Amino acid sequence: MLLLPSLMLLLLAAPSPDNPGIAGVDGKAVRADLKTGERNIDDRVQQATSRAPFALLGQTRGAYLPGYGVVFSLEVNLVPVAGVSPFRPAYSRPEIQNLNQQKRAKLADLRTQLRQVLVDQGAALTRIPPTEKVAIVVTLFNFTWEDTNGLPSQIVLQATRQSLAELHVRKAGPDAIAAAIEMKEF
Repeated sequence: MLLLPSLMLLLLAAPSPDNPGIAGVDGKAVRADLKTGERNIDDRVQQATSRAPFALLGQTRGAYLPGYGVVFSLEVNLVPVAGVSPFRPAYSRPEIQNLNQQKRAKLADLRTQLRQVLVDQGAALTRIPPTEKVAIVVTLFNFTWEDTNGLPSQIVLQATRQSLAELHVRKAGPDAIAAAIEMKEF
């Protein structure tokens, strides 16, 4: 007989479009937050180009993964150059090596920018549980003919929303932010 009240409680707490549930997340509200985050990330990356020019290719995309958190994905070209075409024949070996050096030099600035963007966006995503993560995945664009030695093809940054919010409130400096954010390069 105890089963019936327990079952009713579970049904009342079950997520639905009108009731996100006790432990649920309001998907529509999170999606609205993600759209804002996508625009903010695009704006920040484009603003960073005035200091260290690199190009945002396409628009940032955000997704909420229940139980994990939020993932933002974007593609960046660290040093935009013309592709090989009839109007721009093949690059010389020294030009290709110079391009590789320019891209490696811009990686540090991109990493710093991404860490700060992650802190700011993580603090703004108050509708997801504090224990879930916020991640940014950046794919670095390269032509097939480029020398990619010493360059990652992807950078992944992540931390819990709670730790990002704490960094934001404390106005933590770059060293504290770097220590709190897990970053992997592939």
